Amino acid sequence: MMIVDLVDEVDFKERLIALGAPVTQEQSLAEVQSAVLSWLQECPEQTPFIKDLCAEMQKETTTVLPEVSSVLAVLG
Repeated sequence: MMIVDLVDEVDFKERLIALGAPVTQEQSLAEVQSAVLSWLQECPEQTPFIKDLCAEMQKETTTVLPEVSSVLAVLG
């Protein structure tokens, strides 16, 4: 049996929320992207944490759903 790390929309939002990003599970990925970009403009000191999160989630050992990958590319 093969076990794969899979990052979906829920995981992504949970990790952003854990970093203090102003997002909710109810938001679409487009809304999440917009909210995080606005937040980073207001709080640029958070940028390294978001970039680290994006880099971690894009590791080769992790499978990321395409919709999430698109947002990671913009934020990372």
